[in-house]
Amino acid sequence: MAEIDPTLKSVMESLEALKDQLEKRNEVPTTAPVAPVTSTPEPSRMLSQADIYKVRGELRKKSDQELYALLGMQMRAKETGVPFEAWANRGGAAVQTAIQGNEMLSKTLDTTGATALIRQDLEPILYELYIRAFPAWDRFPKEPANGLVHAYNRTTSFGDAQFMTELGTVTDDVSVYERATTPVSVIATRRGISLKSQFATVQGGAGFNPEQLELQGGLRAMAHRMQKTIFQGNASETGGTSSTEDGAYDANAFDGLRSILNTARAKEVNPLSGTDEDIREAIDRAIEEVVEQGGTGISAVYLHPHDKISLDLQQDDRTRWVAPNLTGAVGTTVTSVNTLLGALPLSVVPGDSIGTYTATNSKRDIYLLDEQTISLPYLGTDGPTVLDIPIGISGQLTHLYIVFGMWGLAVKVPQFSNKVRVRQS
Repeated sequence: MAEIDPTLKSVMESLEALKDQLEKRNEVPTTAPVAPVTSTPEPSRMLSQADIYKVRGELRKKSDQELYALLGMQMRAKETGVPFEAWANRGGAAVQTAIQGNEMLSKTLDTTGATALIRQDLEPILYELYIRAFPAWDRFPKEPANGLVHAYNRTTSFGDAQFMTELGTVTDDVSVYERATTPVSVIATRRGISLKSQFATVQGGAGFNPEQLELQGGLRAMAHRMQKTIFQGNASETGGTSSTEDGAYDANAFDGLRSILNTARAKEVNPLSGTDEDIREAIDRAIEEVVEQGGTGISAVYLHPHDKISLDLQQDDRTRWVAPNLTGAVGTTVTSVNTLLGALPLSVVPGDSIGTYTATNSKRDIYLLDEQTISLPYLGTDGPTVLDIPIGISGQLTHLYIVFGMWGLAVKVPQFSNKVRVRQS
């Protein structure tokens, strides 16, 4: 008898170990019965946050190949999931209102004759795959949004404290805040295949799952769009474009770090100059501005791959010791830069998420972030959610999935983060 492939065996064992918890996420939440009054309320069957973290912890140990295999196998569980109404009711009216404001989602949910299901069993696997395409997502804290527009206090001053005599009266003081808001934006992509393609793939003996490939593509597309919006989004300045420091205007998105950190504290460096201005020194000078404001929590440096190479090349001739590698996110290892606050991880942001813009000349930003003062408000869940659309619901022979999320960006202490503008030409 032929031996089972070790990878497949590992995947089967993992799926079996998580089966009960994944299936539990597809049971409709129950509430206390109305009558009789003396009956004991039945608890919700939804996984608790602790259970979710436990499942994510198990998936964190899996390779990309194992995760994709797990996703493909779990996707084959048909007619499973939580009805949208039951899922949305747990999130309150704000979730339903946000989805109704999105034409793609509202048309699907208004269609009669079939039931769209929230595939909560796929969420833990999709979350793990999502953050591997977008590691910064895992590093930023998440918090439930408090409305369609998330309102929060942005700290501008921490006040002061006074020495006093043994029996003196304590001096009153307060921190200074300004009221800030961030839109909780709906981001979605609809993916799927025709029934003809599905039959052809199976009957033709092709060794792949086309639905799984589309979901993978959708996740990568969402990760790219969210990553780009976090670093250079703009929902405030209507005249903003991708080639300005405000960023490209999108009324349905939110403001990103490029414009939020556009302050007098930002530093500039020109590595193309005859004097070969030092990027590492510029990073230190930008951190110095933060420290002078009382901030000491900068935890990561995010930069474009070209600027990472420029930084490395500048240090090659000066290196007398090798900077330690540090843990980035999701088990990734990154190089570091020695700074005023010690060694900080250098996280390269792929693609065009950190783009160039014109401010006198062409520039691109390096971000120095205190990640604990930045949060991602969410409605529904803090990771991608999947809406499973049955075949024929749109009048076409297609099986569709809508991958969506409702997220924003809250920078609560801007003076504790900073950026460096790197000249490009």
